[in-house]
Amino acid sequence: MRNGCECVLVLLLCGAFQAAADFRPQVAAALARGDKRVVIPPGVYRLAPEGGGKCVWTLNDLSDTEIVAEGVTLVATRLTRAVALHGCRGVTVRGLTVDYDPLPFTQGTVVAADEGGGWIDVRLHAGYPRQPYARVDVVDPVTRYRKKGMPFLWGAKAELRGEDRVRVLREGIGRTAAVGDLVSLSTGPAADGIPHALTLERCAGVTLHGVTVHSAPGMGLLESDGEGGTAYVACRVVPGPPPAGAREERLLSASWDAMQVKTVRQGPRVEDCEVREAGDDSWSVQSSDYLVLKAEGGELVVASRDPYTRGVEVGDRLAACLGAPVAAVVARREVSREQAALAPETLAKLAEAKPWSLWRVAERCLVLTLDGALPAAAGDSLFSPDRMGNGFVFRNNRIHSSGRVLIKASGMVEGNVLDTPHALVVCPEVPGAAAAGIDGLVIRGNTIRRAGWFCPAPWSSQAGALSVTAGLDAQKLRAAGVFANLRIEKNVFEECVGPNVVVSSASGVIIRGNRFVRPQHERANDTGSSYGIARDAVVWVAESEALELGDNPILEPGPCGGEAMVIKGRRSTDKTQ
Repeated sequence: MRNGCECVLVLLLCGAFQAAADFRPQVAAALARGDKRVVIPPGVYRLAPEGGGKCVWTLNDLSDTEIVAEGVTLVATRLTRAVALHGCRGVTVRGLTVDYDPLPFTQGTVVAADEGGGWIDVRLHAGYPRQPYARVDVVDPVTRYRKKGMPFLWGAKAELRGEDRVRVLREGIGRTAAVGDLVSLSTGPAADGIPHALTLERCAGVTLHGVTVHSAPGMGLLESDGEGGTAYVACRVVPGPPPAGAREERLLSASWDAMQVKTVRQGPRVEDCEVREAGDDSWSVQSSDYLVLKAEGGELVVASRDPYTRGVEVGDRLAACLGAPVAAVVARREVSREQAALAPETLAKLAEAKPWSLWRVAERCLVLTLDGALPAAAGDSLFSPDRMGNGFVFRNNRIHSSGRVLIKASGMVEGNVLDTPHALVVCPEVPGAAAAGIDGLVIRGNTIRRAGWFCPAPWSSQAGALSVTAGLDAQKLRAAGVFANLRIEKNVFEECVGPNVVVSSASGVIIRGNRFVRPQHERANDTGSSYGIARDAVVWVAESEALELGDNPILEPGPCGGEAMVIKGRRSTDKTQ
């Protein structure tokens, strides 16, 4: 049956799921015929990229098509991308599960630790890869969750010592991990592969319903560029079953972030999803600024801070800050720095730029023609309210993972449960002189439990269980105006360590109807200390104006608290009830 009718792929599975045939040729044939609903028979499909490619299964330029993969597990047999949707519009994927064999991580138990702190030895668990992967996370053997107080251990090195023993080398690791602790050791893609389990690139109106990722050599679900408007419904990034021969449950799902969306026009709807034990952030909506490299003859030459995304498209607006004049892109082309004919002094600044500095941007340049003049010169920064994922909805999701929920756009965060996260963070994460603006964010009716225990970061402003901050380069917070019309309402914070809510750089802030249950019962680490954020406050606000603060009961405060509500630089427009 064709042209909008259902096509059921009848594959001869020859008995067991383990012998399931390759579904890709039949799917391709059905789509070529114009079938709009394709059903893949349940089974476990062990597949690798075809013809020397880097992705196991790619869906290109589909429109208004439903792929039903209920009961289907795609096991990628190479550490490269499993599934890619590119240029798809109105496509729905239902029920697909993605996993890897070999796994992109291994795990084991600490059996020795250097008294000087420089190394630990890990005996690998049976059934897990015998590989010296070096992205290390230390796990409490009782909770089977990231060890409380664990510092950042990025930059570790690892070497195989015997059949099932790995030595992990990193200054201080021997003082962090004790004998008997559990450890996960993960990696990205293979040398000839590309990262991430499932990606959406330049798509519009896609729905992922009931899609599960059990492991990933990189991120679990990644969306970039395009019109956006994606719906993630009942999706899961969670550890899979133990591998063959294993007696220990998996400690990890995705090696990096569980779910990330960046540089899309319309933000996603993420509802009823679950994230557990991801290697980095749980969910994020991301964007970047655009550094002006040349302004000449009615054109701007700009470069994004993100080297992996396309950046602004025709029709997108640009501005220097919230409330500033805007102009829309009417023409766009990509060029190299050499083709852009940049001034020698501009090239010198780009060449000498240090990491995380204003001039550290991507090599690719965009030549933009705008529909009106913007007062911009080389060295100025612009942002696009149309390329941030504004309008997102993140609702009724369940997070039990030690990374952040990270937000760089306006939208709705409502009804979620974050159990023992690093934090819920709103931050542009750009240099202090870079453009940023988030207007109209609502954070309402969420429950955040036991945040603030992990990875002390004195250099970071992200010190609260909920942090809305923007920093300058010199360890100072930006003035009001980066965030506008911010509402933090009816949330419950339970047993969080350190400040529960931290806000800076905002104009028009409502913090109302929140409940703080048993705060400050443990001493907080020094995250935020370089910004002077009080670790013993429950609510800490600075560099903000037009603040409304009221009806925020603090129940059973602990002995590590100081002044509960610290409002620095209170203005006459502020209101406290």
